[in-house]
Amino acid sequence: MSMEEFRNYMIDELRYGPETVRATLRKMEYVLSRVTEDRHNDREAFQEFIRDVWEKKGNKTANGYVKIINRWLSFLKQKPIKYFREYGIEFVIRYCSLEEVDRLLRTARRVGTREHAMFSLLFGTGIRLGEACNLRIQDIGPGIIKVRGKGQKVREVYLPEDASNSIQEYLKVRVRPVSREDQDYLFTSRAGNRLTYDFFRKITADVGMAAGIRFHPHMARHTYATMLLRRGVSVVHVSQLLGHEDLSSTSVYLHPTQAEAIAEARRAIEGRAKEGAVGAGSHGSALYGPAGN
Repeated sequence: MSMEEFRNYMIDELRYGPETVRATLRKMEYVLSRVTEDRHNDREAFQEFIRDVWEKKGNKTANGYVKIINRWLSFLKQKPIKYFREYGIEFVIRYCSLEEVDRLLRTARRVGTREHAMFSLLFGTGIRLGEACNLRIQDIGPGIIKVRGKGQKVREVYLPEDASNSIQEYLKVRVRPVSREDQDYLFTSRAGNRLTYDFFRKITADVGMAAGIRFHPHMARHTYATMLLRRGVSVVHVSQLLGHEDLSSTSVYLHPTQAEAIAEARRAIEGRAKEGAVGAGSHGSALYGPAGN
């Protein structure tokens, strides 16, 4: 499918005007430049792109790209992507509780050594699904993995010991790929092929179903970022680990619950009151200090 065919489709079948056609082609060319060539017909790849736009720019901009991509998907005779809610509460980041992480890892271990390594890697490093599929054996070092992110940018990510051990166990039983091009990739199918994006996602979804959790690999990334931030790792460092281009992409994971916000307010205000107690008769605010300051 070429851009010229897409242009003709918009003119002949959708009956779009010249300006709409030009704007759509320009924006769609940008979208395709952000997606690897072998995934130009892949809804999942476009959904990842939309999610990144949403994290950086919000609902309105993300929905603008959804409109453009849906024209392309219509041309390909594929289902459209759902819009984010234009107004009101924004899309909620879905992440796993510690109990759910434990349940998924235990279920994955029961399913197989490969599946346990997949989940250990996702939860232990927060890498994207596409990055996990592209991981090669030589990219794995002691305590570090080299990840090829968007635009083929390479970054290093800390590899926890338990994830490293799971991968080493898997390598003992890994099926060696038949194809020379697939030889170096870490995750392979039982038929001796490199794991594709869709097959990787299906395996994790099946494990999630067995664990009683509706799971998508991006949830592991959300969980990783959320847990690091809650344990005091700076936004700057988390951003580097995730491969984000700017901090606004990472700040979306700073999503305290209402109960956590109340607890923090209580700690700050009551702590201030204890530190600044001035004796009976003071009529200041515990939050802002004694009256008259």
